[in-house]
Amino acid sequence: MKAIHVIAAGLWSFTTAVAYAYYLKPAFLRAQRHPDDASARATRDWLMEGFDRGVAIEHVALAVLVATAGLMLWLGGFDLTRWSFVSAKLWIGILVILPMEAIDIHLSHLGGNKARIRRHGEPGRYERTMARHWLFFRVTEPLVQVLIPLMFVLAIVKPF
Repeated sequence: MKAIHVIAAGLWSFTTAVAYAYYLKPAFLRAQRHPDDASARATRDWLMEGFDRGVAIEHVALAVLVATAGLMLWLGGFDLTRWSFVSAKLWIGILVILPMEAIDIHLSHLGGNKARIRRHGEPGRYERTMARHWLFFRVTEPLVQVLIPLMFVLAIVKPF
């Protein structure tokens, strides 16, 4: 079970990192710098819609990660009433990661799915949703850059 948990953690943590950092973020920034450039907007839109599809791997991995974490906590009999690396990871997950991922799932697959909005012919809603997703990325990027490495350090080093 621990091996499945570690694989899910890796998939959840890193499946979208390269796509975001090297393709999606530069495309958003280019479209912002050149708002009248239809090509910049089209590239941003194409990459974002592809990202919405690709992030499904991350979200399935998250479900596996949560399930295996819960099972390991339950089967391992961890004492969550005292402060430890396990309780620290649990609270980071409950207070930050799960709410962030719930918003991400909505923005990518549910009401915020850009391809579906485009197919319905709602250009105003499309741009608002695109702006909302970009705001989400800007807010969560520093959190992700700190918390994901922290979660791995807590899991590997077990400092307390």
